[in-house]
Amino acid sequence: MSKQENSCGDAKWRVLVDDVGVSMPRQVVAVAVIRAQASVGDDFVLVRDHNSPNDVVLDDGTVDLRDGNVFYTLRRCDVQPRGECQESPKLALFVDDRVEIVTRREQSGKLVLQLFGIALNVRLFRDYESPNDQPIGLDDTALYDDGPVFVTRQREDGLKITVNSRVFTEDDGVKSEMTGGEIAALVYPEKPQETCVRLTSGGERLIEFAERITIALCATFNVIRKGVTGGYEQSRVSGEIGKLMDGGATVTVVDQPSAVVYHGLAVKPGLPLDKTDVLVLIPSAYPGQLIDGAYLPQGSPLLGRVKGKPQGNTVNALGRTWQLVSYHPHTNGIGPAWNPTKHGFHTYIGEIMSWLHDVA
Repeated sequence: MSKQENSCGDAKWRVLVDDVGVSMPRQVVAVAVIRAQASVGDDFVLVRDHNSPNDVVLDDGTVDLRDGNVFYTLRRCDVQPRGECQESPKLALFVDDRVEIVTRREQSGKLVLQLFGIALNVRLFRDYESPNDQPIGLDDTALYDDGPVFVTRQREDGLKITVNSRVFTEDDGVKSEMTGGEIAALVYPEKPQETCVRLTSGGERLIEFAERITIALCATFNVIRKGVTGGYEQSRVSGEIGKLMDGGATVTVVDQPSAVVYHGLAVKPGLPLDKTDVLVLIPSAYPGQLIDGAYLPQGSPLLGRVKGKPQGNTVNALGRTWQLVSYHPHTNGIGPAWNPTKHGFHTYIGEIMSWLHDVA
């Protein structure tokens, strides 16, 4: 093997063929190896995806996966003469056996984690054949050319504190010195001044809002709101809906049942409809209780085609009947774990939009 072929050391390489991830032995491989590992029949050719009419047809020889690792197959009889491809190739990044497609070769560790919806307090590593995986910090450059396969591990080092039974790290804003207000803002970012902060480890005591204390490793705090009301936080919902409307979205808050309706959300192209409305119930204990599920208009052609099984539950709102679909982005690994300090109806719209584009 030449020096050029081995320039990425023993980083693992994978390809995406017809949306299926396949491991490769090295960066430069024979086309025949990709075909064999992806079970490409003799009647088909392998095509490197550049999202161009002139996508590169690969029938024999070798291919350098740095030139692109996203492929699809075409029947030989359907291959037409094509010109030289000038477009950038699609690049598949793999993290913990999940895949996302990009065209930009240079990412940062932070961008990779965000791309996959992974919390920033998780450590990212480039996956190597050897046990010495390469750590990628949040601000480190993560070049596709150095290997597209990554794994994550829970971060064990760094400063951690526990607030209201939840662990926060430096990536969440924990510092060696913090005020009572900064601690409160970890769990109540909207109105931290309306809380009481108590240190519960190493001698319980009240921490004043402006008081600055040295944060001990694994310190524990309780943050209690000074006033509570029954039901969900209406002001919080209104604020989140306001953010969406400022961005041009059309959203309605419904009283009976307590719900948010996202209007005119785009659907995957090629389906019988271009847009749909989606209703999402407001949990009674929101934001402490996570947002979950989604309702489509009864009779929608999307029922049975979007991910999640249609349920028997229906509700009536805005003069229509809505049917529940079992969709749980914050609990089954599709999206990030629910964090009431970061997530809300202003972020759930993104989970719904992704859902409407992953249609069978």
